[in-house]
Amino acid sequence: MIFADDVELALSLACEELQMTRDEIIRLILREWLEQYGFIQFHDLDEDSDTNSSA
Repeated sequence: MIFADDVELALSLACEELQMTRDEIIRLILREWLEQYGFIQFHDLDEDSDTNSSA
């Protein structure tokens, strides 16, 4: 999939900064957008993590 030049540049910069592939960054952005708008549930913290029951 090809995006407008400004979006392609932003994707390229994000890939470089986050050391992710183009596909990985697109998946991350899409997942976060879908979570933010309630289309899928947020990731829950691991029940055994040190942050259990705290923000």
